[in-house]
Amino acid sequence: MAFLPNWRNAGHLASVLLMALLLSCGGGGSIPPPPPPEGSLRVYNGGNLAMWNLHVTPSSSSSWGVDQLAPSTLIPGDSLTLTRLYPDTYDVEARFSDGSFDRVYDVRIQDGLTTVLTMMDTGNGAVAVFNNSGLTINGIYLTLASSSTWGPNQADQPLYDLQTLTLTGVSPGTYDMKVVFSNGVAVYPPLFTVASGTVTTIQVN
Repeated sequence: MAFLPNWRNAGHLASVLLMALLLSCGGGGSIPPPPPPEGSLRVYNGGNLAMWNLHVTPSSSSSWGVDQLAPSTLIPGDSLTLTRLYPDTYDVEARFSDGSFDRVYDVRIQDGLTTVLTMMDTGNGAVAVFNNSGLTINGIYLTLASSSTWGPNQADQPLYDLQTLTLTGVSPGTYDMKVVFSNGVAVYPPLFTVASGTVTTIQVN
């Protein structure tokens, strides 16, 4: 007697084998790798002239690299956001329509955060406040050493441990600073000097 195969069972077996093959090849939905670390830099034109060129390069680089604005310009009050920057420190140079430039060095880019930088044709500097205290900072007050008042709170949101807040557009001069923690305790870092085109880093312990 001739043997007749059971086609229903054979088809079921083929389906099982096909599913096993797909699973072995990753067709079962493998977990994608985590995205690479990256931050952003938002540059404002805080001056009175059009910004013609903008260069952003790692601080370890020996050249300024490509113009991030080309072929456009950035009018006063407008901003440009550069994304997908690997967390590191960067140097930033802006050149304006009258040939003047503003440079800020060692701007810190952090994973998942947007660093805001105001570039001006007046030769200002910047102050980077690094929280290394283990506490949360709720208040940062900055004033010229010759002033008798503290002025407004420069921290518009809490600055958590190991985070940095960069205050831009700071006129050159000698400054006092008051830092207030979330528990109400205040500390006063030593006097420091801000120079044109540079970032002065203040570490709060």
